Amino acid sequence: MTPLARIIAGPDDAPTLVLLHGITGSAVSLAEAIDHWVVRGYRVLAVDARGHGLSPRWEPAQLERAGEVLVEDLIAVLEDLETASRGRAALGLPTSPAPVVIGHSMGAATAMVAAVRRPDLVSGVVLEDPARFGTRSPRELLARGAARERARAAEVTDLPAAVGRALETVPEVEALPGVWAAQRTDPALLLSGVVAPEVPWDEAIAALDVPALLLTGDRPGSARVGREGLATAARSSQITPVLVPCAGHQVRRSDPEAFYRAVDSWLIELLSVG
Repeated sequence: MTPLARIIAGPDDAPTLVLLHGITGSAVSLAEAIDHWVVRGYRVLAVDARGHGLSPRWEPAQLERAGEVLVEDLIAVLEDLETASRGRAALGLPTSPAPVVIGHSMGAATAMVAAVRRPDLVSGVVLEDPARFGTRSPRELLARGAARERARAAEVTDLPAAVGRALETVPEVEALPGVWAAQRTDPALLLSGVVAPEVPWDEAIAALDVPALLLTGDRPGSARVGREGLATAARSSQITPVLVPCAGHQVRRSDPEAFYRAVDSWLIELLSVG
């Protein structure tokens, strides 16, 4: 299987953060986040999900089990990192703890399920308003996917205007990459309606057995987890819940200061990075 495309930055022996974008995103649309954590001494590996950015497109047989493939792809990335770490150790070179996966929406849901299945491959997960499988009907998912594909197709008719709209809501360094990423998204995935592994959200949250930071906002009609979901997740001793008031689905872009304050302090405590 062709590996996923990725951006790697930062020292080889530094604690590693694996960044996962949401639907229609890519590694380059996380440019501001990559810079933030590299400057703070981390090694960052940002991944293009299948059907996004420069990663392989979806095959029909894969789309029939798309949620499982998302998880398998991430586990393959984490296994690559584990193999590389063992190689460094065999050569007597410094190694770092297992990586922390930081995901948004689709990426957060994928990180959560992968961590449940392979807790040995991660030190923890940061879940930025994960997509909640099981909270929408199949018909709703298909309708939302079709709407995303119509928006993607319409955007290409006036790309400068699309970049201008993006500049109103995202960091400048991510505006043009974000529009490019949307155009690189595989329409077959969008039309499938899949935005998360097909594991009920409550079930995955309850099964988490690694440290997890769960961030969400409370903006009506935008935040997926929200106050109610955060209260449910807080029952787990592994989960640190964080509500960012007035934030929407993209917590980092809604309130960067609050987002980084919460994530950075949690990472320092987890990994002892100064």
